[in-house]
Amino acid sequence: MNPTKEHIILTAFRLFLQKGYKEVTMSMLVKSTGLSKGAFYHYFENKEQLFIETLDNLFFSISPFNQEMIINPEVSFYEYMKMYIDNVKKMAKMITSYVGADASGMGYYRLMLDVANYAPDFHKKIESSNKNELAFWKKIVQYGINKGEIKDDLDIETLANQFQWLQDGIALNSIFSSNPHILYSHLEKAFEQLYYCIKK
Repeated sequence: MNPTKEHIILTAFRLFLQKGYKEVTMSMLVKSTGLSKGAFYHYFENKEQLFIETLDNLFFSISPFNQEMIINPEVSFYEYMKMYIDNVKKMAKMITSYVGADASGMGYYRLMLDVANYAPDFHKKIESSNKNELAFWKKIVQYGINKGEIKDDLDIETLANQFQWLQDGIALNSIFSSNPHILYSHLEKAFEQLYYCIKK
C-alpha cells in the first residue's frame, strides 16, 4: 500500500476507535494526518469511503487467529486454547496502542456498533468472521476428542459455541470494568475451568 494512504488509514482507525464514526469529521481527519487538503482528498473523497477502507484494511484483520493456529498433530487442545488467549492479549494490546488503556475496550465495541449503523454491508463480513471462528473451535474440539484429550460424549457445536461466547461475554463486560485488563485473567480462568470439565 502507498505509505501516505496507509498513514491516512492508520490515523483514521485511531480516531474512529477514540471518538466513534459520528464524531469524527473530515477536517479532524485532515488535521490529524498532517497532510494538506489536496493530498488527503487525492486518496479519499469523503469520510464514508475512508471508513469502509479502514474496516477492510484494519478492523477485519483484528482477530485472535493466525497462521500458527493451523491444526498440528503435535499441539494439544489445551495448547491451542492457550494460544488463542495469547492472541486475544496481543489483539487488545494493539487496540490499546491506538486509543489508550482506559478506552480500548469501549473503542473496539463502539466501532462494532458503528459498523452496524454506518456500514451495514459489512454485516456479512462479521457473520463470516464469526462462522470462521466457530469452525475453528469445532475443528479443534473434534481434534481433542480424536486425540483422547477431551471427553467423546460432548456435543461438538455446543462446546465450540461455549468457548466462543465466553470470550465475547467477558470482553463485553470488561468495557464497564474499572480495570479492563482484568479480561485476560477472567478469560484464562474461564477457559481453564471449562477445559477441566471436559478433559478426560
